[in-house]
Amino acid sequence: MRRRIRKKAPAHKPPLPVTEPEIIEKEIMPFVLRHEDEIITYIRDKAIKETMKSLAPLLEKLEEAVKQQEIPQVQTATPAQADPPMMNYEEQLKRLQEASTAKVKEKELKIMDRMNKLSARFGNIRP
Repeated sequence: MRRRIRKKAPAHKPPLPVTEPEIIEKEIMPFVLRHEDEIITYIRDKAIKETMKSLAPLLEKLEEAVKQQEIPQVQTATPAQADPPMMNYEEQLKRLQEASTAKVKEKELKIMDRMNKLSARFGNIRP
């Protein structure tokens, strides 16, 4: 039988301290500061696009629901109804748009908060 030969583990080296290279301070920071408005606009546009993507299925479901509600109303058209009138498509679309603009504004506030925190962090970097 052969004996197992144990290999020695390499000596534990202390981790090197992580320092930001001078390239970041000299090249990236001025770029960020020069193009700050463009960066904010880009981030805001991305957030709006993502919000609209998430709202698209809801809008489609709402349109289907409106169509399904309109079909029975045409078939069973009665002259006098005791129930309050149903919201029409324009009213539902208006409410959905109001809700989506509120969500977009909420996202924009979050983005502005993040940008403020980011700019504060950039301000704390010492050259």
